[in-house]
Amino acid sequence: MTRKQVPNKGVKGSLSLRGYSPQNRAQLSSVLKASWGGTVLSSESSNGKVDDVQTTPCAAVPAESVCPFCHSTDIVRHGKTSASNPRFRCVTCNRTWVKGSLARHNPNLSELAEAYLCGSSCRELRSLYRSSPIRINQKVREYLSGCCSWEEYLDASSPKHESKLIHLVGKKFKANIGDSLEHSMYLALAIDALSTLVLGFEIGESDSESVWISLLDRMNCRGFVCPTFMSYGFKEIEDALKTVFPYSLTLHHFTRSCYDKHLKDELFHSADVKRLIREAVDSHETDERCKLEDYLTIFKDKRMKQMVLNSKEYFLQRLQDRIDHNSSVRFEGLLNAFQERFQKFHMIKYDPYPIINGWIAWKMLEPLPIGFSRLSLYLQLPVETHFKNFNCGTPPAPINLHPDSPEMRTFVVELAVRALQIPSGNAFLD
Repeated sequence: MTRKQVPNKGVKGSLSLRGYSPQNRAQLSSVLKASWGGTVLSSESSNGKVDDVQTTPCAAVPAESVCPFCHSTDIVRHGKTSASNPRFRCVTCNRTWVKGSLARHNPNLSELAEAYLCGSSCRELRSLYRSSPIRINQKVREYLSGCCSWEEYLDASSPKHESKLIHLVGKKFKANIGDSLEHSMYLALAIDALSTLVLGFEIGESDSESVWISLLDRMNCRGFVCPTFMSYGFKEIEDALKTVFPYSLTLHHFTRSCYDKHLKDELFHSADVKRLIREAVDSHETDERCKLEDYLTIFKDKRMKQMVLNSKEYFLQRLQDRIDHNSSVRFEGLLNAFQERFQKFHMIKYDPYPIINGWIAWKMLEPLPIGFSRLSLYLQLPVETHFKNFNCGTPPAPINLHPDSPEMRTFVVELAVRALQIPSGNAFLD
């Protein structure tokens, strides 16, 4: 007679299977698995004797639940949170999580870094990345450190660099808030006069000739051609220009102020406004000292030139707007935006390059109120520019605009107005 074994009810989940044949033991084990919801831990010693088998019942886990980290289905309950939400643990990777807390997707680090560069603090970014401000600070820095150099990205986007006028300006700033000069730095910038695009930058502890020589020498190696530079006349800049670009003309920013006044008088008193428009679209032909093959190539297309000539009212409106807002639409506005933002960059004092490099790239790729970025104006080509493409090193993609579209009209008129505001090579200076 087969001896039947009664489960030991003194210990929950314990069962002795001694005395059962191997066939009955396997059959009973499968029944226990189905009815108890656990795993039967059976073992057989090397001498052929069967040890006691322990089954540890566990609370049933939904069948559709999988580990969000390794996607294993071997998961168990792991207590509860202080809010009584069930916590789970993966037996395979031993990581825990709370059901429902991982429903949100991982944040887009490109958007996180862009929001930080735009002006959001690390505390404000907690809505995008549920972590501490220190952790967010670290993530942003890691992302920006992995980005390419802005100068390399610009060289990949434009095979040639020809500017009619380049502004050389510097800005001293400090990375902490207060009156202390601790962690003060100096940023040297080379800015294209037509598009207000940053062509290159150099970071130093203070304004010195070595900082400017480093910047200008790198631009020279990158193949920049420019007949005229403009600065505030500081000796450090003048000496660096004589060393690196000895054949270029150097103008003082006071010259630009005089020309702006002259242009304003021409706008209000000239009866022949079309003369100003022709001067703008033909400005690539006015400088005899240094021929620029690619400067304003867009107006070598007769259709583009005629479009500007036929947009007299819009041309005058844009010119008036830029004259009325000179301090914000030219490089002064760029420097003010830099100063306002970088005074709040506490983490910049440790390694300023990734943050400054990222901010400049974001600012150059950001669409202006006219709908196009500074890089698009510099390339003289309507292109799509995004900060995320900068991180990937993807060059901007051209936008297929119809030549007679309002967008193309806005683009070419903007270039013509900006070209007219460049004082280099005009009869006023001769």
